[in-house]
Amino acid sequence: MKLYFRALTKEDIPAILDISKDIWEGDDYIPDVIERWLNEKDHLAYGTFLEEEMKELIGFGRVKVFSNGVAWLEGGRVKVSHQKKGIGREQLKYAIDYAIKVGARTAQYDTSSRNFGSQSLAKFHGFKEKKRTEVLVSDLSELNLKEYDSSDIRKISNEEAKEIYKVLDIGPGDELNIGWSYVPLANLEDKNSLWLTNSDAILQKIDIRSIVLPETPRENEVWIVVYGDPEAASQLISYTVDHELNKDEINIIAVYCQTEALESIKKMGFKNPSWEDKNEPTAVVLFEKDLRSKKRI
Repeated sequence: MKLYFRALTKEDIPAILDISKDIWEGDDYIPDVIERWLNEKDHLAYGTFLEEEMKELIGFGRVKVFSNGVAWLEGGRVKVSHQKKGIGREQLKYAIDYAIKVGARTAQYDTSSRNFGSQSLAKFHGFKEKKRTEVLVSDLSELNLKEYDSSDIRKISNEEAKEIYKVLDIGPGDELNIGWSYVPLANLEDKNSLWLTNSDAILQKIDIRSIVLPETPRENEVWIVVYGDPEAASQLISYTVDHELNKDEINIIAVYCQTEALESIKKMGFKNPSWEDKNEPTAVVLFEKDLRSKKRI
């Protein structure tokens, strides 16, 4: 099947939204970000077409190039009526070739550990898993908070947080989890998040106000990302629930943590996400492909 690709414009938004409405049972994040994506520099938002005139959109995606040479691939969508025809593979190939063309050293994207189709695409195109962040959720009313020493907990700025992350174990590479995505540590620029730290851990609280993420929490949710000692991280979570939430508006908390912190956080009442198989863990998996080889796919 021959496909055609071109850069998307604001005139394509109705067709983009028409595809997006059938993704994730209508809960796709693309409608919230597409206008911003089309206005941003250092990226390509591309559309996929069956005919040379390139009028009927059947898929799309985006490539964002960071200053460190990483090409971030995201937002890949294929119209429901055209899925399972190999179009997703060709779209990803187009994105990789574009990344090579503009001089990116590596290509990355993330997906859920339960999204087997996306993981299959990664394997087909030679991506390797680089890191994963576990996801747990809880209703606010079901939490068992831990004791904490508030005198050891302080708020810090975005810049201070970046310095702390540099000395913590965040896994291989310098990518930092920010919920359902990752970002190079040098590009962590979110003035709307709250950061807390104690002597052994750091916490980022993300809510719907964040506009830098491709996907953000819902109005009744807060996302909490923790790194560091599991017990210290659990204390930061407890402090945040006690002091940093509007409990009239928030009733769901999702925690993103490293594997070694799972058991400590589960003891607080957090569980596997209900939108997935409750009996199976869910993680945000980062995949990476080295583009420096001259061999192209």
